[in-house]
Amino acid sequence: QKIQQHPDFATQLVQEILDEYDFIAITERLDESLVVLKHLLELDSLEEILYVSAKTAGSFNKGPYPQEEPCVYLIPSFVTPGMKDYFESPSWTEQYMGMDLLLYKAAVQSLDNTIDALGREEIQLEVQEFNKMLSVAQTMCANQTQFRCDKAGNFVGQNNTCLLWGVGCGHDCLEGLRNNSNNNNNNNNKDMDWDAMYKQLFLNEE
Repeated sequence: QKIQQHPDFATQLVQEILDEYDFIAITERLDESLVVLKHLLELDSLEEILYVSAKTAGSFNKGPYPQEEPCVYLIPSFVTPGMKDYFESPSWTEQYMGMDLLLYKAAVQSLDNTIDALGREEIQLEVQEFNKMLSVAQTMCANQTQFRCDKAGNFVGQNNTCLLWGVGCGHDCLEGLRNNSNNNNNNNNKDMDWDAMYKQLFLNEE
């Protein structure tokens, strides 16, 4: 039934779901969510939340099943004008997605409340720094990361660099960058090292 008919029940249910989790990340605000999680877990540095993107649109992926299962092409997302109109219609937002949208909005608000509690300006500055570091890490690890399916859609078996299935891919390269950063930190030039790599890779500065 429509949540408008039972607003108190819907609100209570959403709150009960939120109470089951210590933290909920928002996919389209992933990097921001990771920076917030770093603070909540009291991690030492941004290097600890670096990642290599996997299962991206236009690539191939394979589930955790026997080798005979083929790699599947991940079709890039698209929205036609007709789809857009339907997704914005009351039929979709209320009848089919009403509860999901209510939960999503509550999770977004929860994230924003946590950011405000931590200090929005500080988090925004860290997100900017993290985005630079992430660009460097993903660029430097691109040729050293082998997913379970290659670019042609062929299964590579155990010759991949993922920790488990399609999770933690490129972890060896990321750990190497982190160790290098820690070594530089001992010489008091950690920040300069990441800045220098970013400028060299993306700003053509030596």
